[in-house]
Amino acid sequence: MRRFKICVRLCLICCLTVSTKASLAQLIGVEEDTGNFYSISTTDASLHLIGNPGITGLGSLEFNSRDGSYYGFTTGSSPTLYRFSIPSSLDSVSSQLVGPLDVAFLFEGGLAFSSKGAAYAVNGGVTVPVLLTLDLTTGHATPVQSFDGRHDFAGLGWRNDGMLVGLDSTDNELYAINPTTAALTPIAATLANIGGVGGMAMNATSAYFVTGGPGAIDPAPGSNELYRFDPFTGEQFLIGSFENQIKGAGFSGLTFVPEPATVVFLAVGGMAFTYIACRKRTYS
Repeated sequence: MRRFKICVRLCLICCLTVSTKASLAQLIGVEEDTGNFYSISTTDASLHLIGNPGITGLGSLEFNSRDGSYYGFTTGSSPTLYRFSIPSSLDSVSSQLVGPLDVAFLFEGGLAFSSKGAAYAVNGGVTVPVLLTLDLTTGHATPVQSFDGRHDFAGLGWRNDGMLVGLDSTDNELYAINPTTAALTPIAATLANIGGVGGMAMNATSAYFVTGGPGAIDPAPGSNELYRFDPFTGEQFLIGSFENQIKGAGFSGLTFVPEPATVVFLAVGGMAFTYIACRKRTYS
């Protein structure tokens, strides 16, 4: 019985710890040229280094609430999908290879999950810009539809009305994207130049995007800043600049740290497992 009580206490402590850390809502961004992962404050854009998994050239980053993992793919020739694990302490990051996208070349990039768990990605640049879906078990990309005109989306998000939102560095524009037809509807021009890379993070209540750094020249450097925006009206608010810390290409992927409800749900699963194990050991 004493062992059982200890197990229960450990479960409660674990849940409270995870819940407290998760309540400190912030963003995670990946730097394109270094592969560094940072936590980013949504209050003042201040940065804290999480770690580096040893992968450079990532063009996207997105948290999947269905399996509790982060996903991102590399750009350039032979783009590849990776799965990342980041603890709630935000002090390390590890990677796992998923597989190639089977796309000859990927420009920029963006990744977003629909409310039903479908993974969408974008390709653009001098190729025919296209909307893709990804297989999270193999990495394989399947074209949905080509975009009308030249676009180079640096970020992608899922809006709560069932539309995607793209951050287009070609036009410095926010677009609503139909996930079935890839039809584009302009939302608003961005307040700053996006540059060669960028990223977007959206959830049910908030939306943010980052612009590229001084090394992201396409054809001009990005403003190296974090913005909060309204995904329906396009109204934008500057949160802060990364100019004192990010000197290269800048952030190419952006996502939310899991919301408290998501993290606690995952923690409860672990608690249940521990509880069952303790009961078996105590009463066997």
